[in-house]
Amino acid sequence: MISVEDLVDVEDANISEDDWELYKVFKPMQVFGKKLESLFDIGIHKSWKVEDIINNLKEHVTVLSDSKEQLKKAYGDFMFIDVDDNWYENLEIYKILIKINEDGSIESKVDCGDDENIFSVYFNNNEIINIMESRIR
Repeated sequence: MISVEDLVDVEDANISEDDWELYKVFKPMQVFGKKLESLFDIGIHKSWKVEDIINNLKEHVTVLSDSKEQLKKAYGDFMFIDVDDNWYENLEIYKILIKINEDGSIESKVDCGDDENIFSVYFNNNEIINIMESRIR
């Protein structure tokens, strides 16, 4: 599970607004049932101290760790197809961005792909709100 000590501050990173701190996590973490390392970027609005939001962040990471049924349904609805457990188990995960906004809400984007498509899964708090194709393989 993620802890405050796992968040490594990254100066001059790819979030250019002055109101954000960017952190990386260099610890194996699970997303969509797969153990990953070094794919997490976490942006935290400067109105928050890491210690104040760590429990909400832990909860969100737990949701990301295995959203199997939620993701299967959302992707099936998006692509107008039925997907099974085999589809879920064969997903590739490329990158994860999590943002804690000024109001305390959590947004995240998981870039991933299956045998045919590369797509991004967008979460708001702990619910999938959108899936967008990035490009077709």
